[in-house]
Amino acid sequence: MRVVWYLVLCLLCVAKPSYALIHSDAKAGSADFLISACQEYIEIYDKKDAPYFGAFLTTSKEESFRAGYCLGALMNADNMCTSYGTQSVYRAAEIIASVTLDDAYSETRLLEHAVCR
Repeated sequence: MRVVWYLVLCLLCVAKPSYALIHSDAKAGSADFLISACQEYIEIYDKKDAPYFGAFLTTSKEESFRAGYCLGALMNADNMCTSYGTQSVYRAAEIIASVTLDDAYSETRLLEHAVCR
């Protein structure tokens, strides 16, 4: 009986969808999608040092796609910036993830604001 409870508990922990995935139905290329993708990136990155995290067990394909989209967009924008200041990808993702959907403008302006400061 105890084994069944542990199994159910483990399945509930793994099956919990991420906050960013639940709260976004935006399409790729929009500012809303970039915001939710960067929220996903922050969520996964913050859990990386947790003991027994097992990202390969708790991260779905969709969640990893979103996080990768954010990372790729930030790295691409960093290559296009003409400023010489270097900012961490994590910090830029935090800036984008903190933007509310009401304040969102175009994806390009959002990336310029976060990366090319």
